[in-house]
Formats: sequence, structure tokens, C-alpha cells
Amino acid sequence: MLIPFDKDSGTVTSSIRVLIGLCRPPDTLRSGDSSIDIKTRQREHTRKQKELAELRICNCEVPAMLLTKENGINFHITGRADLLTEDGETVIEVKTAQPMPKSPATHHLLQVLFYANALGAKNAALIYTDPDSKESLEFPIDLKDKKIVDLWQGFVEDLSFFVNNEWKRHIELNEALKSFSFPFSSIRAGQKEIMDLVRNTGNEKAELLVQAPTGTGKTIAVLAGAIAPAVTNWRILFFLTSKNTQKKILTETAERIVKQGFPLRTIILSSRENSCPMDMERCNTELCPYAEEFESRIRASGVIEKLTKNVIITAEDLKRESIQAEVCPFELALFVSQRCDLIACDYNYVFDPGIRLKRFFDNELTAARCSLLIDEAANLPERVRGIWSPEIKTKWMEKAWSYARGNRKLQNLLRPWRNVLQAYADQPWPYKENTVKLSDEIELPGINRRKWQKTLGGDANAPSEVVLLSRAITVFSRVSENLDERFHLLARKEGTDTLIQWYCTDPSKFITEEHSRCSSITCFSATIEPMEHFSAELGLGTKKTLTTKAVGWPFPKDNLSVWVDPAISTLYKYRDEQTKIMIQRFQGARSKKPGTWMVFFPSFSWMEKIALAAEEAGVELITQKREMTESERAAFVQLINSGNHLILVVAGGLFAEGVDLSIPDLSGCFIAGPCLPSISMRQKLLQERYQDTKRDGFLHAFAIPGINRVIQAAGRLIRNSEQKADLVLLGGRFIRPPYLDHLPEHWFPLRVIRNGRVSLKHKPQSNSGTV
Repeated sequence: MLIPFDKDSGTVTSSIRVLIGLCRPPDTLRSGDSSIDIKTRQREHTRKQKELAELRICNCEVPAMLLTKENGINFHITGRADLLTEDGETVIEVKTAQPMPKSPATHHLLQVLFYANALGAKNAALIYTDPDSKESLEFPIDLKDKKIVDLWQGFVEDLSFFVNNEWKRHIELNEALKSFSFPFSSIRAGQKEIMDLVRNTGNEKAELLVQAPTGTGKTIAVLAGAIAPAVTNWRILFFLTSKNTQKKILTETAERIVKQGFPLRTIILSSRENSCPMDMERCNTELCPYAEEFESRIRASGVIEKLTKNVIITAEDLKRESIQAEVCPFELALFVSQRCDLIACDYNYVFDPGIRLKRFFDNELTAARCSLLIDEAANLPERVRGIWSPEIKTKWMEKAWSYARGNRKLQNLLRPWRNVLQAYADQPWPYKENTVKLSDEIELPGINRRKWQKTLGGDANAPSEVVLLSRAITVFSRVSENLDERFHLLARKEGTDTLIQWYCTDPSKFITEEHSRCSSITCFSATIEPMEHFSAELGLGTKKTLTTKAVGWPFPKDNLSVWVDPAISTLYKYRDEQTKIMIQRFQGARSKKPGTWMVFFPSFSWMEKIALAAEEAGVELITQKREMTESERAAFVQLINSGNHLILVVAGGLFAEGVDLSIPDLSGCFIAGPCLPSISMRQKLLQERYQDTKRDGFLHAFAIPGINRVIQAAGRLIRNSEQKADLVLLGGRFIRPPYLDHLPEHWFPLRVIRNGRVSLKHKPQSNSGTV
């Protein structure tokens, strides 16, 4: 449960804000204080609070505490009243709003009623203030009015019912825990070790970084290990992933656990866009019929009760029931999630400040009741780097400038930024490289978030480019508040467009900030070695005790044969010369061992050159296309799974790990070189960052990411103990440091082919690359 509950005394201890969020959804999702950015709200709130304190002779931020009992539950509720008159007679709560409400919001009324009851005040008032006009509107609250009395009493009763229901569920879960067992007939090698590690991590409120090869069954092992400490300590589990396929695997895993008799209430969160039943280009609560009368429709429809009858609440369940209740599916999902034991969602809902689940992670006490299970954790640093590396495109600006014709306020906002972009929009591009680092002395225009929000925030007619520009400006503002040596200002050429970007070379601090608030952290992946590299990238071990563990290969060693063909040079300057011989290698492999073979390349450009030459030579193959639509991806997967193909794809891309393949006749795969990231300004900045922190820049910025792409691609081959396959590594670099040092243990000895003969290459005793 999201709030602390002492089972011995039957006492809930929590702030009034958290309790209201648990039991009372907002009256409406349409604009109010949510349309005002937090800094503007805080600034205006402070101004109005000081003004009223002087005018009405009040004390500010008065601590309040209320002890009350309802239906056998003791409540210890805390908060801070905005204003209390010196005689203690009147409590005043200040709220920002725009436009001014016609009547007080229910959750605001509940707050001021709590303060009045806790402080023994005889009078109460809610005062709304507009941050722009500075106008205010006061609503006196008659504390003796029956509706007001019933509102507070009804709220406390709802709280008691909620806690009693959750306590009943908690008892059921604890009872079921006594007979809980692994939901498969057998445990694979490594799974028991993972379960024990995860269980200890949860119990000790610590951090865990664990690597296990593809096919180990990491998801079920991690979840099975996390359940006991979460249930015993009444914590909420968050399963974080970047892929819908992993949500599907998690759902199937949870279904197995539930069928076994363990009622772990699970909810699968989809994005706001994917949840929306309206045919709208983007979310606009002012126009959406599902945004109005949110609280009353939820209460009248009984949709919460209907959904929570299910132990597993899927996106389909949420959409169906929300449409019937005429409420927003996404907001409904967030409200229901507070009643769940396991929440599966994207990384962004924890690590992106713009869309983080505030009801869980903004409050230190609620965040401390959350345990994170981070799937494919090797991908998290790059995702968070992207969150903190906003860009502004010239094409967005020019579209906005055209849209601003006749709108002086918008033109005044756009003009200084347009001037910055135009300085780098020269044709032709005046630099040798597509990306250049701009001088540290360049000063970007100041950002008044409130002006941007006022001018564009409620404009339902604004083109999508204008909305993207406004969002980017917001993130630029966020970066400006955190600027240090991690950030670099870049200008980049993209086709006919140019852009400027803040590039974050080290997102680990932002990851650590979120980790530190939560109870425990488990990061797991098939590609997360060397551990020292990824523990630093993931911000682990700085505020909690960290355990690292690499779990061994779970299948018979003979199932995977790893070959190295050093005769082929995969160095960039020699690639064109290798085309013919590579195609011959592919044909030879399929001739000797028929079935499906996959070939992984480090880039689209090289893959496309090989594909063109192969097609001209009459070789039948299928090739991954750039920027495939969802339907094209589904068709490509279906074609792959039909079997008997030569398949060319890009390492590190969607088909290397992002989708679930079930190829019936997969014989093997080729990997063309160590799949290093392309040399670019951004990659060079990463290299410099490692060197500045006394680490091997090339190893960390290029070699480790490249080899992890190789390992990731090879993970397609063996998924169970019956499968056997060949892995062919093309290029001599695989048998030289630093690449050789970082290949998985179970790949050795490598079978190195030279002049028709095979020699064995064993694992080096120690790494030659400095980590």
C-alpha cells in the first residue's frame, strides 16, 4: 500500500495531500492550477500568502496534525496550513487557478477542512489567486453546513473502507505467500540464484545489478524473488521497461502467478496517446468529453470496483471500462494503480520529470514504499540521456513563425530563438561535420515558462510542430537549471533541417536521484558487463549498498558454437572490398546448414550495400527497412517467423532485441564486426567525459557499447535447452583486445578459422582494457 500502516495499532500515518489523492479523483481534468507550471504556482502562492498574512494578521505554514478513528482504523494525518489567524479562529488555504473556478474544487475543500479540524478553527476560507492578473476570489466555508460536514465525514469513511480493503488484501497475500512457489515445473540454472539475490535486495532496501544470458528466464526469476519482501513490507513493485513486448511477457508471467493462487494485483500502464479513445492528434482536455465530471462519473459508474475485481488489469480492460464510464482511460489507470501491487510501465514514468508519476514519486514517504525492477537496464542510461538532451529544430521554428503571423506576443517569444537558429541555418552547411559543439560563451535566450504556457498552452489549433517546439523549450528551461560540465550545446545538420541541442554526457546523477527515493532497486539485463561500467552509468552504489552478479549460461555448452572468421576485415575503409566474400560466406553457411540465418550489421548503410549486391547476384534475402511503421514491423516479424530465410538486420535495433521472434528453423547468425557506435561529435564528447574521469575513453564510449550490441544480437539464437545454433563473428578484431576481453565466458573457446583450419582461442586470464 502507498501509505504507511502500523498493523499492531491499526494506524495510518500520512499527509492529507496523499490521502486525498488516494481516495478522491479530481472533479474535472480540465484546466485549473494544473495548467500553471510549478514555479509560477509557487511564486504566486508565496506572494499571496505574504500579502494575506500582513492584511489579516496570520501565521504562515502552521503545522497541523489530526488523530481520528473510523471503522476500526486510526488515522494520524499531517499537513501545514497556509494561514492561521493569530487568534486561532480562522484557517485560510491559498490556491492558484486560471481561470477562476465557479466553486471550490473538492480536493481543495478537503484540505481546508482538515486544517480547520486539526487546528480547532471556527472559520475557514479558500482563496484562489490568478498568477497573471493577481486577481483573487474568496470562498468562505461554513464549517457547520451539513454538506461540508458530510463531505469530510464521507471522505474519512472512504479512507477507512480503502484501508480496510487493502488490509484484507494484504492478509490474503501474506497467507498466499506461505504456499507461493516458482510457477514453473522446473527451475533453470541461474534462476534460483537470481531469486535469492532479488529477495535479499528487497529485504535490505539495497541495490542489485544482475546479468543473465538471454533464455535464463530473468523476468519470472526477478518477479518471484521480489514478491516476498514487497508483500511482507507492503511495498509496491514497479516493473520498468522500454518495450511493449516486455510488458506482454510480464503480463503472461503475472498470469502464471495468479493461476497458481497468488492474487498479485497487477496493472499494465499504456501511454496517454495509446490509451486515448478519441480521434485527436494530441490530448486536449478542454475539448475532450472524457475529461469533464471525472470524479462524479467514476463514483456513479463503480468503475474502480469493476476493475479491481480483476487481479490483472490490462490496457484493454482499462479502455473498455473507461469508455463505458465516460472517463479518461489514462487518468483512470493512474488512479487505479494506487490500489495495485505490481505496476508495469515505461521507464519515463519514473525518470522523466515531465511525466513522472507524481502521486508515487514526488512525496518522499510514498516513493520509499516503491521498489523498482528495471528490465533491460543497459538501455536506461541512453533513455535518460535522451530525456535530458532536448533539441529545437529550425523547421519547428519556421512553422511556429508562420503560425504567429499577427500574434505579437507569440512573435516576441519566438524571435530571439529564431535568431539563434538562423545563425546555423546557412546553406550550404558551413562546417565539415554534421554536428558541431558551440562555444561555452554563447548565451541562449532566457525562458519564461509562464509566458510560453500562456501563449501556447491552451491553443487547441496550434500545429504539431508548434507544440513540439513549446515542449522542447520547457526541457531547455529544465536543463538550464541543472547546467554543469555534463552538458554541451550542439548545432546539427539533419537533411535540409538544422537544430540546436543540449547534449547530456552523464545522466547518472538524474538516475541516482530517482533511485535514492525508492525502497530498493533491481537492475537486470542480458548485456550489462563490465559491471563497473554499468553500475556507474546507472548511478548505483552511491546511496545504497550495491550487489553485482553475473549469472552463468543456463544451457548445455555444446548448444552454441562460436566461430571467428578473421579473414574478413570489417574496418570501415575496407568494407567495400569485402562485399563479395561476405555474400559467399552467407551462401556457404546456408548450404552446409539449411534453415534461417540472420546477419547483424553495425549500420543501415553497410547493410543496404550488402543487400543490394546480394540481390544483384541473385541471392534471396529479406532486409530490415529504415523507419518501419508498426504494421510493417508486424509483417516483417511474421515473414521472419515463417522460416527458411536469409535475414539482414541492424545490431542494436528493434529486431536485435525489441520484438519476440519464434523462428522455427534458426540455424545461426553472422555478426559483422564489433558493431561500434558511429564516430560523431556526441560520441567524441562521451569519450572525453570518460577520459576526464580517469577512464579509458575508447573502451567506454565505443568498445563496450559495441560488444554489448554483439551479445544482444547473439541472444536471438538460443532460448531453450533444445536449441542448437552457430554464431559466426566476422573480423579479426574479435580475437584482439579490448573486444576479446569482453566476450561472454560461455562463448569460449572460440573456433578461429584460418586458411581452412580451425584453432581454439581461450578466454584471457584478465582484461587488458582498463575499466
